[in-house]
Amino acid sequence: MRRSTIAAIATPTGRGGVGIVRVSGAEAEAVLRRLVPGWPDGFDSHKLRLSRICNLEGELIDESLAVFMAGPKSYTGEDVVEFQCHGGPIILRRVLDAALAAGARVAEPGEFTQRAFLNGRLDLTQAEAVADLVNATSESAHRLALDHLEGSLGTEIEELVEMLTEAVVLVEAAIDFSTEEHVYQIEADEVGRRIDEAYRRLSELRDRFDRGRRQREGVRAVILGPTNAGKSTLFNALHGTERAIVTDVAGTTRDFLEEQLHLGGTALRLVDTAGLRATQDLVESIGIERSRELGRSADLVIWVVDRSAGLSDDDREQLRSLRDEARPTVVICNKADREDRIAGADRELVESFDHCFETELAADPPRGLDDVTSCLAEVAAELTAGEGVLLSRARHLEGVVDAIEGLERARQGLQMQMEHELIAIDLRDALDALGSITGRVDTDEILGRIFSEFCVGK
Repeated sequence: MRRSTIAAIATPTGRGGVGIVRVSGAEAEAVLRRLVPGWPDGFDSHKLRLSRICNLEGELIDESLAVFMAGPKSYTGEDVVEFQCHGGPIILRRVLDAALAAGARVAEPGEFTQRAFLNGRLDLTQAEAVADLVNATSESAHRLALDHLEGSLGTEIEELVEMLTEAVVLVEAAIDFSTEEHVYQIEADEVGRRIDEAYRRLSELRDRFDRGRRQREGVRAVILGPTNAGKSTLFNALHGTERAIVTDVAGTTRDFLEEQLHLGGTALRLVDTAGLRATQDLVESIGIERSRELGRSADLVIWVVDRSAGLSDDDREQLRSLRDEARPTVVICNKADREDRIAGADRELVESFDHCFETELAADPPRGLDDVTSCLAEVAAELTAGEGVLLSRARHLEGVVDAIEGLERARQGLQMQMEHELIAIDLRDALDALGSITGRVDTDEILGRIFSEFCVGK
């Protein structure tokens, strides 16, 4: 495909030891020769050369390394040039201006990776992994991004596409052979086997989605509990700053605060919320409702109670609900320096959770915080652990769920011995859904298989 040549500064804004200006497209080598007039003919591709970078008037901009990478063996699959300059912003801006004057245009955000996808160097899951790798803030996010960049998810999807393509080939071939009575039952068994195997693998991908999401985005840990129990004090202690306002006045926190922590190799998205209580204050009531919504969507709930106040009816109801639904929950009985008013059935309730701690968060240093931190790191690691290929984006999940639904319809149609054309449509729907994940779906491939592997035109 003929496209314009693009250029951009490929390193972050600011000063540094090295800064890179990248050029990609059919005219990349011509841009190089205009900015480096002495570039030798026949110089090896992918080999760095110390060069004098000049503007079109011949004025020296920088003395730096330059490299020409001939396509398709480049990041974008096109001819690519990189000027590896001294990392001053003026230098980089002037080199980019010179490249634009030499015939390139400014690249759109993500356009280098987009071209890599369009040229078949990456599928969509790998292209997304490039962005995830750059934005990774935890070891688990970094590992997942690398896994996807190396093609684990794309390969899994392509294997499923291959399996379903074979099923479609069998079904559409059966349409042509429909007058031969003994053929269809044999093909129905083969089609059913492929549908069942693809359904099983897709269901496993769907069921592991939350683990992949947590690896990429972090574990959302929501701090809940009544007013003045010590939620904001805990938030500040874990974050290591005075991020949340702490006072003796009940209802100080009226909205949620969110910060990211790193525990071990996992990111924890810690959320402080408004205290749960009955109130006539409109603003506080809105904050309380948001707290409840956040609790319902949390990966991990940290419930803080004031040991000296005991449990309220709402505390009991919420804790029983968390226990019954087996939501990962850490219970913290704070203010351990005061009289303990959690006894009897209430004590049994809080201690029915696997993780229950006595703390004195207002102490200096906070007593019990190390145990809480260690527990949170352990639970976060459990919530992100998982073997096999993992989905990480809602887009991936949507494609997998749509494919599963298509396979359910196809399997039902097969069992009911419906028209072959209808089964083929459902299988194609599943293929389209999978193709949306990697960005590769080609119905002509199916037609090609039919004509090459089956003598349909006999």
